[in-house]
Amino acid sequence: PPPPGRKDNDMAEDFPRKMNDITNEWLSKVLGVTVMGYEAKYIEGGVLSDAFKLHLMTYADDAPSSVVIKIASQHKEMRDLALRGNSYNKELNFFKNLAKDVPISTPKVYGCFADGSEGSEYFTIVMEDLTAHSKSFDQVDDPPDEAFSRKLALEAAKLHARFWESEVIKLPWIGRQDNLYVFSLDSMTKSGKTSWAPFRDLYKQTYGRDLLDREADQPVEELTELLCGPKSVGIIEKIYDILSSRPKTLLHGDMRGDNVFRTDPATGKSVEDSTITFIDWQLIHAGPPGPEFMVAWMFSLEPADRRKDKDMLKQYHDKLVELNPTTAAYTYDMLLEDYSLSCCFGWTTLITVALGSLGTLPIDDNPEAARMKQLWSSIFSRSKITLLDLDCLSLVKTLAADVPDDPPAEPPAAE
Repeated sequence: PPPPGRKDNDMAEDFPRKMNDITNEWLSKVLGVTVMGYEAKYIEGGVLSDAFKLHLMTYADDAPSSVVIKIASQHKEMRDLALRGNSYNKELNFFKNLAKDVPISTPKVYGCFADGSEGSEYFTIVMEDLTAHSKSFDQVDDPPDEAFSRKLALEAAKLHARFWESEVIKLPWIGRQDNLYVFSLDSMTKSGKTSWAPFRDLYKQTYGRDLLDREADQPVEELTELLCGPKSVGIIEKIYDILSSRPKTLLHGDMRGDNVFRTDPATGKSVEDSTITFIDWQLIHAGPPGPEFMVAWMFSLEPADRRKDKDMLKQYHDKLVELNPTTAAYTYDMLLEDYSLSCCFGWTTLITVALGSLGTLPIDDNPEAARMKQLWSSIFSRSKITLLDLDCLSLVKTLAADVPDDPPAEPPAAE
């Protein structure tokens, strides 16, 4: 059953669109207890949405001492991006209709609210504060190690086995009616053609050196010129064709370290006894498992741990088939190819996302800017090594051999 105070049909009710609009009375109604006050703290890491931790002063023995509030981004550019990908509706629908059926841990939700617009441009989700008992990974200071990466893969196997070729992935807010695979951030994936040159210049300005400044980076430069060159959209579409031909399941879509909590290590629990909880379901979609691990490992793992990826995929595949024997038709070789190909469009997406994010940073080294610069430096370093280790250049060269140049972009319509 839902936690006390949870609303399952709040779409038509009035609700706060901004943190400053949240009142004690509204929180009391949502939680089903008397809230006398709160202190709010912004939580770093959100892109499409903003999140805040609220320390509560309540009157009830079983009341939570804190909750997390998730709202639409206050930046219109980010809201527009989320609306193009239907991201807000995806997470609202997940928590309202699907979370209870997934075989992995997700946060308890006390209430989901939306403005009734087609894309739910403004929404509020009140959920459990996982930091009361768990700790998230950190892509800079505390990335998942090999043991937790293996545990994550086995948890993903539970999710994927449960929804393999199921009716759920045909729901219009999850899958496509034409059964084609399209990455959740497709528009950003295909924007690499226009993002690459300005991003490379911005990277030099931010870090004082070129992104591909080592001799060993030459294959990555050649790969990037293909993925962001005159055949870029055609190459991405060809990768999509391969992924579309595979069986599909429910993908979380954003299993990077910052979206994964584990039982707080301070409790002394082993990796095996820890509970992993997955947050941020805004990129949920249908597809083969390969892209799931691109996001989970390429951006978050240090090379020494990520280089166990092939063995971790084998362990995952064995568990997947054990849980759902019908998945055996999706072979390990298919899984490995899909993972490797997904890293290619993950790279172009990264370039586009970083262009926007880095562009908002000052060049000086104030604490906030310094941390963001360190984060992006780590992500790009890990990703370059992943592309090299998986020899993604050879894969893309083969695909690109018979791909024609992309048609010229249409000029903007006259006013």
